[in-house]
Amino acid sequence: MKKWIGALTLISVMLTGMLTGCGGNNESVEMANGIGGTLTVVTGRTDAEELFAKIEADFIARYPEVTDIIWESSTDYDNYITTRMNTTDYGDVLMVPFSMSGSPDMYPNYFEPLGKVEELSEAYIDVTEADYEGIAYGLPTAINSLGIIYNTEVFEAAGITSMPTSVEELLEACQKIKENTDAIPFFTNYNTGLGVWGGTLTSFGGDQYKSAILEKGTAFEEGQPIREVMDLFYELASNGYTEQDPVTMDFAQGKQMLAEGKIAMMMKGSQDAKAIAELAGNSEAIKIAPLPVMFEGKTSIAFGAPEVMGINVNSDNKETARAFLDFFISAASGYADDLGGMSPAKADFTPEEKELFENNNIVLTAGSETPETEALYSSIANEVGVARLTDVLQQVVNMGLYPDQYESYADYVSQLETKWAQAVNEYAK
Repeated sequence: MKKWIGALTLISVMLTGMLTGCGGNNESVEMANGIGGTLTVVTGRTDAEELFAKIEADFIARYPEVTDIIWESSTDYDNYITTRMNTTDYGDVLMVPFSMSGSPDMYPNYFEPLGKVEELSEAYIDVTEADYEGIAYGLPTAINSLGIIYNTEVFEAAGITSMPTSVEELLEACQKIKENTDAIPFFTNYNTGLGVWGGTLTSFGGDQYKSAILEKGTAFEEGQPIREVMDLFYELASNGYTEQDPVTMDFAQGKQMLAEGKIAMMMKGSQDAKAIAELAGNSEAIKIAPLPVMFEGKTSIAFGAPEVMGINVNSDNKETARAFLDFFISAASGYADDLGGMSPAKADFTPEEKELFENNNIVLTAGSETPETEALYSSIANEVGVARLTDVLQQVVNMGLYPDQYESYADYVSQLETKWAQAVNEYAK
């Protein structure tokens, strides 16, 4: 790897105006079929220098006209990259910030179209993570299962003999852990992880839950996906099943404590289960189970993308950028395996992976809705303030933990229902 620029260095360089980005940073690429020159790749990984060096070497071995790959990173990726996207200087290839999912109409302003969803679906799994009006602007770097990561030793000590398969059973397990162990039953990941619960909404309501919500005219009646997640978090917090001071506890602490048996469970992806098992030094101590959600009589296996990769619409080297994106998300790069997942490319599936998708009730965390439905739902959700599930769930956790300092949960739900009805009327005009 030729260059590695950390987030602090990048910010310093940006403030002094010395970084010219993908436009000025790249060599002029004038090749007939031009895959070559320099690429800038921006990611949220600050822990993968060795892996990125190998990916770079393997990519240049395939395309010898590529002279350099500049890797840039930030641990606070979403905030970092969205700020940087106020300019045209945000690399050639980059991870699409998940915060943009609430405003999909913005994708064409920042990202190069990668192809029609219908056509890409023939070759890849989960191509609607970053799409707008039938066009995909990002593809998954990996496909990971989403579920409950748990410490088997804590479960055994609590007397839990089987993994919960419903929300009710999950809460019962939390009570047993609270009564029989010193472990925190459930880690909310309040600061950085609540947004991941947006990926569970298809598990609660199916891959067209947005259509169902719009048809019903509300998103907050009991049994609806957002309300189900809100109710779960209120029960967790109000019954003392979560960390007591979630604001001061970060994800790194949560992972370490789960590895040590000081936390019993958290909801995350299989890539995190792999990392926590490594921290525990015992792969048998840390497992991941399907989300304990019953939909149409079945507990489904949820799959989603931990990251989505796209191409800067302003890049001067788009052909090379696309070749790199295709290689990066393939099994050959090794990146998906490093994340504890599998490549989204169907051609790369092992026989076991093919069987998994063919024989199980698979739910993708990104739903399949029409562009019109996505646009209307996003407009209403933004108006109500629930496009970012993080904001809602943080409020619910606060209400459960500190009832004397906040309005009642019932009043909060009622307010959201009123706001949703008003927004529906507004956008129906």
